[in-house]
Formats: sequence, C-alpha cells, structure tokens
Amino acid sequence: MTNINSDIITLDPRDENNPGPAMLAPRGSTLDGKVIALFSNNKPHSVELLRMIADVIKERYSIEGIVEHNKGGHQWTAQPEDLIDLAKQCHVAIHATAE
Repeated sequence: MTNINSDIITLDPRDENNPGPAMLAPRGSTLDGKVIALFSNNKPHSVELLRMIADVIKERYSIEGIVEHNKGGHQWTAQPEDLIDLAKQCHVAIHATAE
C-alpha cells in the first residue's frame, strides 16, 4: 500500500568536491614523427571512425606509425596493463566511441 503523505527524497548525484579549474595536458606543437594509438571501445563503427581520423592526420602530418588497440567492450574499463603497454608504443592516443 502506498502512503500518499510520505515525503519525496531526491538525491543529487553530483560530486560535492570542487576540483578547481581543469587543466589540459601538455601538448606538442606537431604530430610529425609521432606514433599514434587508435584506442577503440568496440562499439559499432568505432574502429572505422578511428581509421578515418588517422587518414586525415596522415594527410596533414608525417607520422611515424599507427598502433591499434581494441579494449574488447564499451561496458568495461581498459585493463591497466593494456594502457601501460599502449603508452610504451605511442606518443599520442585517440579514443573513440561510435554507433
């Protein structure tokens, strides 16, 4: 049985901590000579999207190479050892999600 006189409680999911202003990671001035990682989360068309982005980058820069990694599923976080391995292989990583 429902109690019509009951109070409604709402929850605010936002973090109460104030992390301060966001800062961008340092970036180089060019992608020339860099190895680029394409990091897919395995959603439909994410690999195709990443490869299209890589094609545009290759038209504009003389990159050293491309490394592809697929983490296997969008519902799971990437394995730390995979991220460490990928970081050892590239200078820049691009992550994509698509449908």
